[in-house]
Order: sequence, then C-alpha cells, then structure tokens
Amino acid sequence: MFFPTISGILLHEARSAPIQFGLELGYGIYGSKLEKRTDLYEGFSDELRLRRNNNIATGMIVIRYLPFIDSKITPFLEAKFGANYLYTRYKIRESIASDEAIESGKDFENWTLAHGFGAGVQFPIPSNPDLVLEFKANYQSSNSIRFLTKGDASFDPLPGGGGTFDYEIRSAPLSKLTFSIGLLVYGAFN
Repeated sequence: MFFPTISGILLHEARSAPIQFGLELGYGIYGSKLEKRTDLYEGFSDELRLRRNNNIATGMIVIRYLPFIDSKITPFLEAKFGANYLYTRYKIRESIASDEAIESGKDFENWTLAHGFGAGVQFPIPSNPDLVLEFKANYQSSNSIRFLTKGDASFDPLPGGGGTFDYEIRSAPLSKLTFSIGLLVYGAFN
C-alpha cells in the first residue's frame, strides 16, 4: 500500500567527523473511509457522515554518515531507531461543511519500537549555498503491532436505530519502504 507522509528532521553535524545525528518526526494517513448512515443514533434517521482515518506518527533518532563531504554531490548512509504510533480516529458530522462534530474519538491506538536504515544523496542549490536538495530511501521495520485498516470496522445496527461497532484488529510487524524528497537548510539555527 502507498500513502503520503510529511516529516521534518533536525540534524546536528559533528565538528571532527563526517557524522550527523538528530531527530525525525513524521505523520501520515494510511487509510480513510467515509460512510453515510441514517442508523447511528436511536430515534434519529437523518443522514450523517462517519469519517474514519487510520493515522501513523513516527519519532526516530537519526545517525547519518557522510563519506564524501567535500564533493558537490554528497551521498550518505543513515540509521534510525524510535517508535511508531498507529491510531484510528473517527468523526460524525451532519455534513461536510459542518464546523463541529456530533461525536469524535479514537477507535483504536497502539505503538511499537522501530528501527530502520537507508541511503540518500544531497545536491547543493547553486543560487544559495545553505540550501540542499535531498533524495533518500529508507527501510523501516518494527515489532508486531495491533492496528486497524480501512475495512476493519463494521456497524451492527439495532432495529430502532443505534447499534454497536465491531473491529477486526490486525496484528503484524510494520515494515515499510519510504522514498522522500526534501529541502535542507544548513545553519538555520546559527
């Protein structure tokens, strides 16, 4: 499955070695489902929108090794260790334009330790020596984690309205490949 994420990384470069270390935080939605239902509440038959999003948040300690720091194109190797937090949120609204939700909350949440490694390359931007364009690929794996996917929640309605939600919780290690494009700003905090 493919899903977009957004992440930010803060790195510190060692003065005496071609090593950078820092912290990377990321967020993504790995599935979303919309249901239009008239049977969510007892005695209430107007159509309501039930939106469920499966989210992933990551926090990783990063160590980078840059073997050729004096070249125009700078390759690097990277190792990561941290955690993944997977959670499923829901919102019930009257319409897509409704500012406030009738009901919202979490269906399920869980976290796991994770590790990863990868490689990338940095290209300087000629017009600004403090800006660098970066391309990288990472492989990440984790311990087994329990989570929900797009079709893992179902609603069993009662005859007069209302009902219960049933969840088919999955359990598996989280393994993923990430490919990213980024813009680095060197010396941003000097």
